[in-house]
Amino acid sequence: MGRRGAFRTLHPPAPTEGVSRPIGRRLFLAGLAGGAGVIAFSVTGSIPSWDRTRWRLTVDGLVDQPLSLGIDDLLAARQQRVKADFHCVSGWSVSGVSWLGVSVPTLLERAGVRPAARALRFESADGAYVDYLDMTTALQPDVIVALRLADAPLSPERGAPARLVVPFYYGYKGVKWLRRITAVDSAHTGYWEARGYDADARIRH
Repeated sequence: MGRRGAFRTLHPPAPTEGVSRPIGRRLFLAGLAGGAGVIAFSVTGSIPSWDRTRWRLTVDGLVDQPLSLGIDDLLAARQQRVKADFHCVSGWSVSGVSWLGVSVPTLLERAGVRPAARALRFESADGAYVDYLDMTTALQPDVIVALRLADAPLSPERGAPARLVVPFYYGYKGVKWLRRITAVDSAHTGYWEARGYDADARIRH
């Protein structure tokens, strides 16, 4: 179970009345490098595979210069470290998780996001999971596309090769196996939100 002392319990927001709790598959409990045990969760029950030579992160939509970035392109960009407690909406937390990656504002600046863009759509390679951030949130400097966890490359179970990290939100907003970021004119309903969770996933202690 890892270092139990690193776990803390919050009071997570309940799903909307009349909407059943999301159903996915808890794959296993494993050690979180540099932290404690954490449950790996996939809404499809499987982990997408990826090929280093072929994988691309696409940044498109309402931008002047769409991007298609390989893992080496992302690793060559300025890296930003974010260290924060990780909070799951189901009520458990892991203290002091260290992520390293490229800030979303850096990617948007490179792509030339247009004024008409009001939100970002984040798409997972699992083919099922999408979520949205409003532009104000997405432009916060500690919102990153993480490539490393505790200075080690992300494992497949943790979202390799890239995942979204929003440290001040519950973990369900952190899209794993990220393959596309699309600038759009408005936010829509994400995967968990369609199943009853609040679109505002901000952690309130």
